[in-house]
Parts: sequence; structure tokens; C-alpha cells
Amino acid sequence: MVHQSTDTYMGDNGRQLSMYLSDLVTPATVIDRPRLLRNIERMSVKAALNDVSLRPHIKTHKCLEIVHLQQKYGAKGFTVSTLAEARVLTGNGFEDLILAVPLALGWIPTAVEIASESNLKVLVDSQDVVRALHSACRENDIQLKVMMKVDCGYHRCGVDPESPKSIDIAQEIVDSPYLGFEGILTHAGHSYYTKDSSDIQRVASQEQHVMIDFARRLTNKSSDLTPETVSIGSTPTMMYDAPIKEGITEIRPGSYVFFDYHQLAIGSCKSRDCALTVLSSVLGNYNTHIVVDAGATALSKDRGPVHLYPDCGYGRIFTDYNNGAIAQDTLIEGLSQEHGTVLVGNTSPLRKAQVGHKVRILPNHSCLTANLSDSYYVAEGEEIVDTWLVRSERELTNINDRQSNSETSDSDSAHLSDT
Repeated sequence: MVHQSTDTYMGDNGRQLSMYLSDLVTPATVIDRPRLLRNIERMSVKAALNDVSLRPHIKTHKCLEIVHLQQKYGAKGFTVSTLAEARVLTGNGFEDLILAVPLALGWIPTAVEIASESNLKVLVDSQDVVRALHSACRENDIQLKVMMKVDCGYHRCGVDPESPKSIDIAQEIVDSPYLGFEGILTHAGHSYYTKDSSDIQRVASQEQHVMIDFARRLTNKSSDLTPETVSIGSTPTMMYDAPIKEGITEIRPGSYVFFDYHQLAIGSCKSRDCALTVLSSVLGNYNTHIVVDAGATALSKDRGPVHLYPDCGYGRIFTDYNNGAIAQDTLIEGLSQEHGTVLVGNTSPLRKAQVGHKVRILPNHSCLTANLSDSYYVAEGEEIVDTWLVRSERELTNINDRQSNSETSDSDSAHLSDT
């Protein structure tokens, strides 16, 4: 059971007791507070030096305490991936949001509802959604702020910046009295498939060039199409030192607060930057492998940087977290639901690990690991100084409404059959 306390824990005799990593029941998701703060501050400084707004993506951590820290260090607004995340933030006073996933048609009623009480901007990349939004906003007599998603080379979604149809979509947004064209947004997701820092820099330059060029094309078509916001994102492309080009107005990194093994492998961070780990206990030692109690439900089954290391496994194990030392000749080879199988070679420092020995695992993908957690243990050194909730709620379909709609439909059908 997670204690919802702050700095200390009370013993049976009423005395305040300190809690340490060694006291935790595993698996436990742990945040190193000094590293977290250092990561947050570093990105804040980068945004300020480049005169761009910082709008962090909260899908990485889903945690109000971290949102407050990001705001303290200069965040001008926040990015969300789900309407549930938007509800959590707006319900806690954070109203300047971008939903950075192209809007699904089924999300429109909820998006309109949230936008009526906040400054929520939604994302589109098709005329079908623009037209559906126009109709919904007209019915609700509301104007909704809209961003257009641009494909800068990732080729997952977004409009083609070279296609005349993309300008047509922007024009359709502008022409609607119920929609406000706020600007353009992209995500350089292909930066996660780079090989080193120079490769990251190439993608970062491409990301900015595509967006600045497309913004210019929109403006050249009509001053009404000039994007107020030109927003770029991805942690890797924000982690290199070159200045952000003029014409970019906003950055939206997310996983920079924690980092992870994938970021470490491609060169966008150092091991001593990694702020999130999963504390796990050895369940058994079987000579060639050990088994730990962190399985897929603790680490996720994200495959990690397989483009660099096809057999990279499911994360890395620190031998000395404070100094960033990672166990060599050691591979988290397999995960089942609650078990992790770790191959230990002849030179592995875990070759003779005893049952009960605790290890700190650096996950492949911190966002997914965090999403599997219900809370974080916040550590300074070996001491636990706080616990923070992970707000991973999901939007639920209202079954009562569905039942009511079904009954109405049945009644309508009965009336129709009588005529």
C-alpha cells in the first residue's frame, strides 16, 4: 500500500520515521527528485534562451506535482494526448492545453465540452474532421481553436506540407465562423530511430525547416492563413545545442523529465540524467539467469532501440545509480506478466545475486512505464521524501446514456413499424 504522506512516515509509537529505497515493497516506480528538477530546469533554460514558449507534454508523467514544477520553471501551457488528461488538468486549474493527437470523430462532443470551459486547442489533419467540428461547434454555439498537424518526416500522420490540399484544409478552418485557426504543429517521432547525436541534429534541423517553410507558404497564400503558433516537439530534437531557428514559436518535449534507455542509446541523454527507474527484487538465481519481480506490468513490453541493438531486451539494470554505471554482460531477456528473466553472463555483476537483492531498472520507454504505475516514490539519494499519484484515468463511455439511446432507438423503430 502506498502511503499518501510527504516527507516522513509515522511509526506505531508516534515517532517520525524515515523511509528508504530498501524499505519499499517491489516492484516500485521511483523518481530521483534532483535529476527530475535538473531536467526540468535545463529545458526551461533552453526555451528561454531561444525565445520560444515551452508547452511540455504531460503524457510522460501524468502527475500534477510535476505539472506544478514545470509551470514553476516557465511552462506557458501544457500538451495532452487524451481528453482524460485534459479533464485532469482543467479540473486543477490548468486551462491552456493542446490535445496533440488528431481528433477522432467520436471525441468531438467531449472536446467541445472541455473547450467550453477552458482554452483547449484541438488537432486536425483532414477535411472530414474539420467539417464535423464545424457542425458540432455550430450546434453548441461555440468557437473552437484548431491546430493543423504537419508531417515533418515521421510519416505517421499529419498533412503533407508540400500538398496544395494541406492549404485547402487550413482555408476551410479559417472560413468557418465556429473554428479559429491557431497554427501548425508537428512531432519529429523519427528522431527516436536515429543512431547518434549528429543524426538527431539532422532530424531536428529538418523538423524546423519543414515547419518554417510551410508557415511561409500559408502566409504567401493569404495573410488570414498566417499561423500564430508554429509548434515542434520530441525530446531528442530538443536535446542538441544548436539554436532553434527563427519562425518556431513553441516546443513540446515530454520525456525529457525522466529520459529512459531508448533516449540513452540514441545519445539524447546521459545515464546520470535518467530520473525514473523501477525498483525490483530478485526472486531466484538459476546460474545462467536470475528472475526479478518486475514484469511486463511494471516495465511494459516496449522493444526499445532495436534499430541499434536488435537484442537490447527490456531495459538496463544499474549497478551504481548515483554514478550512472550500468551492468554489463546482463540482459533483461524476457518479460511475462509479473516476472522478468535476466540473463547473467560470466562477468555480470549480478551473476551471484541473492534472493531479495534489489536492483534499479532503467526502462526502455519511461512514458509507458509511468502509465503502468499508480504512484511514484520520490527519492533524494536513498531516502523516500514523497509519493505522487499517477493520474492515468481514461474517458469512459456512459453506459446509462447508451442504454437510453438504445431504448429511444427501439421506441422509434416500434413507431415506424406501426405506420
